[in-house]
Amino acid sequence: MRCLLLALFLFSNSFAQSLYANITIYKDGFALVKQPVLWENLETDQSIIIWDILPFGIVYDSPFLVLENAKVLTQSFNQDVFHFSDRLYNYLGERIDVKLINENDMSGTLVEVTDETLTLQRRRSIISFNRDRVAYINLPGLMEDVQYKPTIKWAIETKAEVDTLAGNLTYLTSGFGWEANYRLIIEPNGVEGQFLADAKILNNTNMSFDKMNLSLVEGRINLNSKVDQQQQTSGRKSTMINAEVSELGDYHIYTMGTNMNLVSKETLVTRLYTPRQINFEKTYLFENNEKSQKEEPLSIEYKIPNTIENNLDLPLPQGKIQLYQVLNSGNIEYIGQDKISQVPRSNTATISSGKAFDVIGKRKVLNYDKQRKSEEASISITVTNTLSRGVNIKLIEHIYGDWVVRNASSNYRKIDASTIHFPLSIPQESSKTVTYTYRKEWK
Repeated sequence: MRCLLLALFLFSNSFAQSLYANITIYKDGFALVKQPVLWENLETDQSIIIWDILPFGIVYDSPFLVLENAKVLTQSFNQDVFHFSDRLYNYLGERIDVKLINENDMSGTLVEVTDETLTLQRRRSIISFNRDRVAYINLPGLMEDVQYKPTIKWAIETKAEVDTLAGNLTYLTSGFGWEANYRLIIEPNGVEGQFLADAKILNNTNMSFDKMNLSLVEGRINLNSKVDQQQQTSGRKSTMINAEVSELGDYHIYTMGTNMNLVSKETLVTRLYTPRQINFEKTYLFENNEKSQKEEPLSIEYKIPNTIENNLDLPLPQGKIQLYQVLNSGNIEYIGQDKISQVPRSNTATISSGKAFDVIGKRKVLNYDKQRKSEEASISITVTNTLSRGVNIKLIEHIYGDWVVRNASSNYRKIDASTIHFPLSIPQESSKTVTYTYRKEWK
């Protein structure tokens, strides 16, 4: 009886290579791989088939095989892959040779193996040393029954005499990931810009995937297994294929396209949506707590409505956004970056690009009086705008406990139990001052 492997797979640069797989990558560091499989030149009495072209991060209890012209009776997964550190335990009581870094060779009987140390019994002494000091270890004899890769074996029952088996192997594996990357390129008028949405796709596995169909899922899905969320890869390339987005239960799935290549240890950048010309609201934020006193530049905020009217109305995944400014000369300059959470349709994305050089806020506590059952403070906030244009200001004040505001010099809005908001518009090269008193009482 022979066990034949699929000829769809090749080896290149020591990496396994997949063809024509359907891959769905999730945000949690793992992917679902749906791989077409084919066994050829089967013997008439063959009842066992095996497969060992698998990523090292495969989730061991996830694979299942569906065959077109045969029935799967049993499946066994051998994950006892060769690891030298584990094999050391088999040499307890054996004589081994060890070379320490920058020291001479030594020989002795291996009497103890831990994650941190090795211990040898020598002729007249026992020596124990840290494993990170080891340059190499020489073990006697040859390894037997060594398995270098995870392997799946199936017992099958064919419906008729066949010399070819075809089907699909489906499994989960770690080593993948993706994230959204956005760019907002702001026009010189300061009220509109071009919105670009890309996906950065990571393949940290030992396998390359050619001519694949790729999908991305936005949302956190539970996986009761450790996954590799390493984010660094050795290469990066870009391709611009617009995705189609649809619902996947409570999540969103982006169909990126077919005939895509994702090489082992590379990062692929592709387009999520076509570029959109959008409008945004720019404000300057000055946020403080009860007794804080400070003078500093205001934070710059951009609010982007995710609506039809703003040429969006798209499910926007969580990701990083970079901001660029187009100057009157036509040059583009980088002006900051931020992270945005998931932004459903009809919601608003709020991003910050840093601190404004020419818009300064100063907050002072004019008076503070605390009694045994009460507390009262008078606050003064001045915002100065030295720009040659008017600006919109958002003053946010946080007051905790059971409080009331009195004698406010400007209209405010209570946002929640501990937050009030003073909206201001300040003309060019001018300033405005807001004063108010808050009082708290307790029993």
